Amino acid sequence: MATTKSPNEDFSMDDFDALLAALSPEDLEKVNDLIDPENSFLPASDRCKPQTTKTATGPYDRSKLLEFLTEQGKNEKDWDHYQSYTPGEKKGKVWQAPSVTKSTQEDDEFIVSTEWDDVLANASESEIVELAAILGFTGLINQVQYHAALTDKGLPSNTGGWNAAARGEPLKILPPEPDNTTDIEDCIKKAKANTPEFTRININNIKEVSADILKELINSLKENTHVKTLEMANVGLTDSIGRRSQILGNRVEMEIADAISQNDTLLRLNLQFDTLGPRVRVTEKLKQNLDV
Repeated sequence: MATTKSPNEDFSMDDFDALLAALSPEDLEKVNDLIDPENSFLPASDRCKPQTTKTATGPYDRSKLLEFLTEQGKNEKDWDHYQSYTPGEKKGKVWQAPSVTKSTQEDDEFIVSTEWDDVLANASESEIVELAAILGFTGLINQVQYHAALTDKGLPSNTGGWNAAARGEPLKILPPEPDNTTDIEDCIKKAKANTPEFTRININNIKEVSADILKELINSLKENTHVKTLEMANVGLTDSIGRRSQILGNRVEMEIADAISQNDTLLRLNLQFDTLGPRVRVTEKLKQNLDV
């Protein structure tokens, strides 16, 4: 009667060799199939069993193998990847125009007529172009037609018809603006005197103004209560003249917000508030002034 050893008993390699010696070649092949090929304890040469039963022709010689492959590649004929040209021969799928089915009287019964059918049927080409511009069909009209329709100026005669191609327009020469002859020294005097009739200061495009004159003009408005409009575009005003502190503080921002809340004509203010309360108050006040 055969006996088996418990797992706790010692198992020597002699017993293992005796067990393998008792197995047949077929049994050894089955055991070999159960071995994990990725087992790190196996050498790399034994992880994959041989897949061929042919007898070896000799030892491995790399140079002879490369010579054999090179000679075999030269003797084999390449595949033909092209076909010779034949006049009049059509290759591939020939395109055919889809068949157009004409609408019958029964199909026309399902088409509902509207009041716009007569309007579009009797509309001229310029009216259709203007309608396309209003509806935003910019791909069917050029830029001149689009702007002419939006500004209600009427379409020029040379803009082209329906689906006109875009083209370059001649440059429109505009006359230069007249020079600004405002006397800045006189403005400073009137601002300091707080003249009631002096409500607007316009020094736009006066470039040859020194920084000291601009500072004096701005300082003259500190106690002025009648000037409502101050225009200083393109006068070379630098950051050193209009510089203010980067961090105003809560108290200063609250005072600015209180002053702006009493102003009903201010529309824009380029000033960054760090405090949430003054920022919200100024934003709401500017919105109210824009809505008026």
